[in-house]
Amino acid sequence: MRTLFVGVVAAFGFLSLCGCSGSSFHGTLGGGSGSGPTPESGQPVVSGLSPASVVAGGPSFTITVSGKNFAQGDTVEWGSTPLSSAFVSSTTMTAEVPNQLISHSTSDTIIVQTPVPYSLNFGATITVTAAQFPGSAGFTLSMVSVQANDMVWDPSSQQIYLSVAGTDTINPNTITALDPATGQLGASVSAGSGAFRLGVSSDGSLLYAGLNNNGSVQRFTLPGLAKDITIPLGGGTWAADIEPAPGSPDTVAVSRATSLTAPGSVVIYDGSTPRSATVSTVPGPSEPLRSLAWNSNGLDIYASFNDFASTDTLFALSVSADGVQLSKSDQLMTGDNAFSMGNIHYSTLTGYLYADDGPIIDPSAGSVVNHLPLAAVEEGFGFTYASPVLTLDDNLGIAWVIGQLVGSPSQQYVLEAFDLRTDALLGSIAIPDVVGTPVKLIRWGSNGLAFLTSGANGPQQGNGVYLISGDFVTTPSAQIRSMAGLQDRP
Repeated sequence: MRTLFVGVVAAFGFLSLCGCSGSSFHGTLGGGSGSGPTPESGQPVVSGLSPASVVAGGPSFTITVSGKNFAQGDTVEWGSTPLSSAFVSSTTMTAEVPNQLISHSTSDTIIVQTPVPYSLNFGATITVTAAQFPGSAGFTLSMVSVQANDMVWDPSSQQIYLSVAGTDTINPNTITALDPATGQLGASVSAGSGAFRLGVSSDGSLLYAGLNNNGSVQRFTLPGLAKDITIPLGGGTWAADIEPAPGSPDTVAVSRATSLTAPGSVVIYDGSTPRSATVSTVPGPSEPLRSLAWNSNGLDIYASFNDFASTDTLFALSVSADGVQLSKSDQLMTGDNAFSMGNIHYSTLTGYLYADDGPIIDPSAGSVVNHLPLAAVEEGFGFTYASPVLTLDDNLGIAWVIGQLVGSPSQQYVLEAFDLRTDALLGSIAIPDVVGTPVKLIRWGSNGLAFLTSGANGPQQGNGVYLISGDFVTTPSAQIRSMAGLQDRP
């Protein structure tokens, strides 16, 4: 078979990125004139395609290929895949494109191949764009190049706060503010090495930062990032999760860990003083509880392992003046039906918990009541795609999930919006050319979302913070509910 060299630039309509289509070539470059490859005498050359762009997931279709030097017996090829072809004239051929070739967004080269192949072939590019779901609307996308371990949004100061990794070239080992409206980094304060998990108090006055390398949680006052109290966790201990209490800025729940393969403990702190009652033993794998979520009244904390355990369990921890204790554990799914819940998020609108990969959990009943109809797939189960991550907004009544579609290129993601009242898909947009894996998704401002990327070996392989703003964030719920007459979940 011939070696392929393809010159292709994809055009993704969603982002209005610059793209082009036109002549492309396959084969071995030859000659030394500097003018580039040229066809041999009588060789087929493709100069145009109709259609030149199609939507992913569509039906099979007929493509018309224009050019010169076509002959009976020639075959239209999609990349290196021969198509069922028909000769029309020396300047026109048609071919049937099966829907399997347009299952995901991509771009490829269409050529006309002769019975005896040329070593060099001249073709044109066809683009397959991601499907746009009903309810999708305009948005803008930008990226801030910063290597961070975590990020949180503070609505009071209208800033995103980042725990910046030691590998960052600008503000290593710091807590740094980011203004998402301008994309500019702002106030920055040294936090020492190992700054990781972050939490913001409900009134926006305090920022909590877990410092993994010295076994403590450092508190900062906002918006100035002045160092406040230090909460010692103990030698060799780090904060797997930090969740400030609703309505009580001075109170915070910390999931303490010493290892990913050893039980941890959940402790409530008032200032730097721990409450005496803690939870250190729960049924299930020997590992810390890595995701915490308060309910709206501050009387219960829900927790999960956030792993690929063979049993998915939700833990309810009751909170009192003495501390916290395990009130119940509910086995949600087991065996082959088990899922990696990821982080859990509590909705005051519905009273339900929403896990990153889509399950909707009624914590009072201890059961899964529904599942968001994600197009994005969960990592595992034979797939190698990044696990989805979720965030929600009770005021807008929307949950957003970013993940990957089966068959999508490694750097392309899909952002989906769902109605919290009905669980219905409201809209979706494609996000191409993402460097790293999205590990955190947050809401900011009146119409913004942001996701943070990380690499397989830490944030140094991530590209930074991606900022999204526009109608897509705010309008899908009202638009779809009014158009489709959606009914709330019973």
